[in-house]
Amino acid sequence: MKILVPFLLFICFYATLLAQSASEIKADKSYIWGEASAKTLEHADQLALKDLISQISTNVESSFSNIMIETKESIEEYTQSAINTYSNIYLKNAKRIVVEKRKQIYVLRYVEKDEVEKMFESRKNKIIDYTKLADLAEKDFRIADALRYYYWALALLNSHPEAARIQYTTSDNIEISLLLYIQNQFDKIFDNLRIKVTDTIISNNTTSYILNIKYNGHPVANLDYVYWNGTAFSNTYSIKDGLGVVDFFDSGTEKFDNLRLKLEYTYFGRSNIDPEVKSVLEMATLPRLKEAEISISLIKPEMRSKASNEKPLVYNKAITIDTISNLLLNKNGELKTTVNRINQWIVNKSHNIDETIFTKEGLDSYNKLIKYGNARVLPQKDAISFININDQVMVRSFPMIFSFPNNNKNFVEDIVYLFNSDGKICKISFALSDDAICDIMSKSERFASIEEKYFLINFLENYKTAYSLEDISFIENVFSDDALIIVGTVFKKYELNDGTMPLIDNQNIQYIRYSKEQYVNHLLKAFDSKEYINLQFEDNVIKKTGGDEKIYGIQITQNYYSSNYSDKGYLFLMLDLNDIVEPKIYVRTWQPDKNEDGSVFGLEHFSIK
Repeated sequence: MKILVPFLLFICFYATLLAQSASEIKADKSYIWGEASAKTLEHADQLALKDLISQISTNVESSFSNIMIETKESIEEYTQSAINTYSNIYLKNAKRIVVEKRKQIYVLRYVEKDEVEKMFESRKNKIIDYTKLADLAEKDFRIADALRYYYWALALLNSHPEAARIQYTTSDNIEISLLLYIQNQFDKIFDNLRIKVTDTIISNNTTSYILNIKYNGHPVANLDYVYWNGTAFSNTYSIKDGLGVVDFFDSGTEKFDNLRLKLEYTYFGRSNIDPEVKSVLEMATLPRLKEAEISISLIKPEMRSKASNEKPLVYNKAITIDTISNLLLNKNGELKTTVNRINQWIVNKSHNIDETIFTKEGLDSYNKLIKYGNARVLPQKDAISFININDQVMVRSFPMIFSFPNNNKNFVEDIVYLFNSDGKICKISFALSDDAICDIMSKSERFASIEEKYFLINFLENYKTAYSLEDISFIENVFSDDALIIVGTVFKKYELNDGTMPLIDNQNIQYIRYSKEQYVNHLLKAFDSKEYINLQFEDNVIKKTGGDEKIYGIQITQNYYSSNYSDKGYLFLMLDLNDIVEPKIYVRTWQPDKNEDGSVFGLEHFSIK
């Protein structure tokens, strides 16, 4: 007892000190605080944090009355809901005082008022950043990205007490209310978006309406939508280069005079990449964009079968690098027949095929492709093009739509066939977007010869396809054995043991580095866990090192979709094209965010010795 009494006295004295400290905090007007008592620390802490949020809400409640939003909630309820979106991001680390009493535990949670202001300022900066990303996407006709970023900015804005007073500087250097600017941008997008039915295909009890989708007269790079099929809304369909489709399975469509489409704009499923966005999208009340619900007049063109929808095979001289050899010219009819046969095999997922028209690698490409979703051939957007490179012929491109039975996503992909000099298929790949191809081909001859440009296109298409079709052999072959593979937001000071690829700036930043073997094993696990993977590239920037070496730096914004995960990030590849038959990747980096100065890692961060 002589030992325990002083100990108990110490506990009581310590509790008194804490209680005094809590009193001082509550008396200090520079703090905002919340308090609670409960039987357990966890419960008391939750209640105290809830009380803290309530106190912050009370301080800013009048500001939320200026936010224009459709809601049946009271201002008090809406403010509480909005401030709650900050709790897991900013307030979970609020300072805490705990006092143990006889039957209960007392918790005081508190923050400095200046910290609350910083919290709001941080969200304001993110809102402006998303608006800038949306502006860039709208200019590039990436309407899916523009709608997503504008909506995420608007959702975050509606959780900010200064929403009605935040200003935004446009690209024309005009200062305007950010709330008004975003609303105007939505109006602009929906006013300039044109969707019309251009074709109808009837095949295997399926009626498909082909959509042509343009923005300001330009094919839309990306857009996601669902449509009403008579009983419910469909799975999500993703367009590519202005081509979309609406399918009616085993049901007549004569009862429809209009197609009802809902354009995706919330992208709740992708909000896991940003916890702040996810938290505001989970609020009970958010703005609804009525203009995203579109009705399209269904002036039905003459019904025709898929077979009668074929367009003539056209040799496009404008994009060739050389005159195709007489041998290949004479084989045009054979190539057309071969492509049509393969397209039908892909759709039917046929294993009973003529393997003699493939090389070993080409047959492997085919077998992987028929396992990738349920494929259907769509009408040609443009004339088929032949491109002769290094005694091979690239035949592009054949639009197909892929769907997946266990997921609600449908992708449009253009298929490219590569024939060798013997007229056999040696590779099948998914095409880059039209804009990406034009960007590469428009570069000067000082940057690369026409042949090299097509090799760059061919490489990027093979790279994109390898991840979608889980072609691990391509990935193993294309990465050099000592490749520098870094995944993360930033780099740490690092230099390869042999000194061949040191970082130039040697920044002290965190990183995750894989060896080639580790990276391949990581991919194998990812492939095994997903029904599908789909990569979409945008905003490609390609540079070349000085001198005669054919070393290229490729910076690409990469959208990654899979059956159980999606993200967006910035990919950099350092590619050696000195051996055009076997190009090698020396460096691969991926970062979910740009650097603080707005840059993405590229050639300037590396050197070759």
